[in-house]
Amino acid sequence: MDPLRENAIHPERFVKVICVGAGASGILLAYKLNRSFSNYSLTIYDKNPEVSGTWFENRYPGCACDVPSHNYTYSFEPKSDFSSVYAGSKEIKGYFQGVVAKYGLQKFIKTSHRVMGTRWDENMGEWRVEVKNLLTGNIVRDWCHILVHATGYLNKPVWPEIPGIENYKGVKLHSADYDESVSLEGKTVLLIGAGASAVQILPTIQPIVKRAKIFIRSPVWVLPGISTESGKFTPEQIEKFVNDPQSVFQLRLDNERTMNSIFNSILQGQCKELLTSMTKKLLQDEEMERKLIPDFAVGCKRVVPSGYKYLTTLKKDNIDVVYTGVASFTESGCIGVDGQSHTGDVIICATGFNTSFVPTYPVLANGRNMQDEWRESIMGYMGVGICEFPNTMTLMGPYTPVSNGPTLVGVEAQADYVCSFIDRYQTEHSIHSFWPKRDVCEEFKQHVASAMDKLVWTGKCRNSHNNHAIGGRVPTTWPGSTLHYLEAMREPRAEDWEFKYKGNRFAWLGGGVSQTEWDPTTDLGYYIRETDDDLAGTYRHVSTVN
Repeated sequence: MDPLRENAIHPERFVKVICVGAGASGILLAYKLNRSFSNYSLTIYDKNPEVSGTWFENRYPGCACDVPSHNYTYSFEPKSDFSSVYAGSKEIKGYFQGVVAKYGLQKFIKTSHRVMGTRWDENMGEWRVEVKNLLTGNIVRDWCHILVHATGYLNKPVWPEIPGIENYKGVKLHSADYDESVSLEGKTVLLIGAGASAVQILPTIQPIVKRAKIFIRSPVWVLPGISTESGKFTPEQIEKFVNDPQSVFQLRLDNERTMNSIFNSILQGQCKELLTSMTKKLLQDEEMERKLIPDFAVGCKRVVPSGYKYLTTLKKDNIDVVYTGVASFTESGCIGVDGQSHTGDVIICATGFNTSFVPTYPVLANGRNMQDEWRESIMGYMGVGICEFPNTMTLMGPYTPVSNGPTLVGVEAQADYVCSFIDRYQTEHSIHSFWPKRDVCEEFKQHVASAMDKLVWTGKCRNSHNNHAIGGRVPTTWPGSTLHYLEAMREPRAEDWEFKYKGNRFAWLGGGVSQTEWDPTTDLGYYIRETDDDLAGTYRHVSTVN
């Protein structure tokens, strides 16, 4: 008589997962679960009418990827026919929509559904999730065993906290919630901000506006472009990429190696000297050089590729540069910190996002609200964990490597990590809940703070990692390179997590039958080898071992 599957080691119980957010991270989680899991349910709720997260929301003039397009893909899903070295937001959005369509992931996703609140039910070991259908207004009450927050941190536009903004009678636009129906042709535009978005907006609108004024409170470091050229690909180049996948692979590999080399601190001095020299050569204006060349380290603020076009645009006849912030708004424009008045038909606030990581909905567990705790002090774990909050994890959470090299491969490492916990929960029936230990999270944050003293993000600049306050919180990016993060995340440290059980914790051993014995298609002698072919049990460098 054949053994019963439920008597085999690691029998699978049903697991229900809810993910908040259908951007790059949420789509990736759906792909991973769809590919590798069975006996599960996944629902992804997203407030937007379409998938792709920040690439749906960001549609300002000139909005484009700031890493080479062929490298802004999942490592396993290349795209050959990108139109430009730095593809526009619509094309990037199309890539993620294409992944959803190709792998049939739409069945997991409910768009136009905003999560209103979440609450942990300790007795049941489940999360209660309240969702509003934005099309009907109906409230949906759902539940799950494991809750994943994949909301990212570039999706909450921040309007400048400046008096009188409600008094302005012209058209007000925000780069992160841009109204594409507004025509700027022949208009006078006031562009507030000089970060990554403004650097893309200004060169795009300059040819069509009557006049534009940009308010630069602090400068940014700009690059000529990581790739060898920063324009559109020719039809011949695209045809070659499509017909010769190896050429795309080699391009991706070369770009990835370049991006991974930039973190090296030995290059910091050389990089600053080179960029200073090249910026001076472009500007050839002592006042502009003094005000547009940063005094902080390269990388303290987001470094903007293809930024030389921005610098040359600043010298155009219909562009005025105001080297100050805005003190207040008026009915017709604004007043600078220097007291000068400025008028305009349209104001574009390229003032970025709320990067506090505080969720927009309550996350309640055991008498605590994550919103309150993270407003006070972020206590996350390696980009994926929330201190002492059970059965809930993050993708692109605090301490994710978002400015340390390639980004999406770090998210892939996180998705694999989260899936390993879903797998353990599913195959160890007596697990009731799990969470990162408080002392572990505290020590991790102490290490981050110590490591950051030697890194660029604690320099004298405002950035998203210090929540736009010099000397503010401990920076929330990873305290090392992306490659460093990949090695750190390779295997979960079970000792960093608390596991609560209901029943015998060894029930997963079953009745003494292996999965191999249950499956008639497997090789019962699979472990026999002719040579030793692994480095099991070691953290030694293995990436170059063949």
